[in-house]
Amino acid sequence: MFWLLLTTGTFSYFIAEFLWIVYENILGIEVPFPGPPDFFYMLQIVFYLGAFSYKLIKEVKKHQFTKYLLDVLIVMTVASTFSWHFLISPIIEAGDLSIYSFLVSLAYPVGDLALLLGIVSIYLGTQKSTFTKNLLFLSIGLFFQITADSAYLYLVSFEQYESGSIIDPLFILAILFIGFAGFLRTETVQQPRSSLTEQAAPQQLDAFRLSLPYINVLILFVFMGSRSTGIDVVTVGSGISILLVILRQILIILENQQLLRQYHCKTEELDVSEQRYKSLFDYHPDAVYSLDVTGRFESANPATIALFGYEKSELIGLSSTVFIDEEKQQKASEILASSLEGQPQSYELPIRSRLGKFHHLSITNIPIKVRNNIVGIFGIGKDITENKKNEEKIQFLAYHDPLTGLANRLYFGESLKKAVTEAEALNEIFAVMFIDLDHFKQINDTLGHDNGDELLISVANRLKSCVLENDIVSRLGGDEFTLIIRDVNDLEAIEQTAEKILQSLKQTHLINGFEIISLPSIGIAVYPSDATTTVDLMKKADKAMYQVKANGKGHFQFIKETI
Repeated sequence: MFWLLLTTGTFSYFIAEFLWIVYENILGIEVPFPGPPDFFYMLQIVFYLGAFSYKLIKEVKKHQFTKYLLDVLIVMTVASTFSWHFLISPIIEAGDLSIYSFLVSLAYPVGDLALLLGIVSIYLGTQKSTFTKNLLFLSIGLFFQITADSAYLYLVSFEQYESGSIIDPLFILAILFIGFAGFLRTETVQQPRSSLTEQAAPQQLDAFRLSLPYINVLILFVFMGSRSTGIDVVTVGSGISILLVILRQILIILENQQLLRQYHCKTEELDVSEQRYKSLFDYHPDAVYSLDVTGRFESANPATIALFGYEKSELIGLSSTVFIDEEKQQKASEILASSLEGQPQSYELPIRSRLGKFHHLSITNIPIKVRNNIVGIFGIGKDITENKKNEEKIQFLAYHDPLTGLANRLYFGESLKKAVTEAEALNEIFAVMFIDLDHFKQINDTLGHDNGDELLISVANRLKSCVLENDIVSRLGGDEFTLIIRDVNDLEAIEQTAEKILQSLKQTHLINGFEIISLPSIGIAVYPSDATTTVDLMKKADKAMYQVKANGKGHFQFIKETI
């Protein structure tokens, strides 16, 4: 908008110049005054003032307005004094002008003062970091135009102006500088933005800008002294006093500028630090939050909001214990207390979101210290739910058969050792059963391995349904299964369990449309009557199973030692 208004004003100036040339060079007549060119000259000033007003509204900060306004008033007071003395006063004193001519003649110096007001306002009101070369050349161009206008009016007032005068090229030079400013503006727009440090540089007043109001006061004082009829001690004392006041004011401003730069640097460091923290906080993929000393949320990043299922406004002020199951709250309170004593804590804790979904978190608590007082904690919670699931899956596969889900050989061996230890301590008995499916190889060969696997899964499910929760059912491999039957008081109870298994496995299996009967051969060894070690128990049960196969298959028996 600023440059659009300047462009429109410049175009209006072009129309005025074109009309001037038409009158003077084409029609060969004297340019009328006031006439059409004057209208477009005035219109140029109006558009220029509109541009300056728009930019001032954008640039001037409220907290700087009073100082800025005083500086502008000082410069404009001096300029208005000289304009009144050399230009406006002679126009007013000329009594031979019509009202219309008088107003147009008066409009030129007033308009020039308005343009000067715009230049001074832009120069003093724009931050140095944003006062680019294009604004500098624009100010130079407008200065030439004001100078040319003022010289023209001065010469006209004394009837000394002639077309082709030495001041005429100043009008051309003014418009060229303004045009060059617009050209530089296009280059500035295309340049990449500078670094953060350069963009954030504090406003600094250069020497000329700093001294401009005081230079104007000195010029006016010198002019006043030159027109004085005599110099007395009062005049000298006044001059010295003004100089000292100006010098003192400049020193104060320089000191303030130094303080302002220091303040800005500290503010910038704090702002950069805050932005770095905010980036770490907001864009961290894990839940990052802060709690007060009572365990209530004070802040939470988007990952925390997504994890817990609350809006930020709902989460702030909410106790962190609402996400923890009752049996874990005591542990969480103890950890919070340790963190508030200044000890960082790392631990794992399951939580339940607002939607009731469980998440397993790996949490790190970091105490927040302000002036050596702990005022809360920062928490970082990494969702390790999938890791936990994978660990459980790995743990399961390490101790279980992947096909049937039963315990595998490793798990059975460890369970058998545990059973021996406990039975010995409690003076109890238990049984080890070794089961082999009869004719399984034939089923595999005729119906295929897929159907054979389905048969093994069906057998596994029936075995689990025949035993108690404290018993162990495992698959050693192939069609071999082993069981640990506990909580039995005598052989009769063991026989009842074996009979239950036998009757269950005698039932037909429906596998993919096939009716399959696969009878088991079950060998049994009893602790401690048959053996007291894990190795011997397995050997005895295995031997009893082969005795079953040798005696017709499809039934069970305890180990019978041969002589």
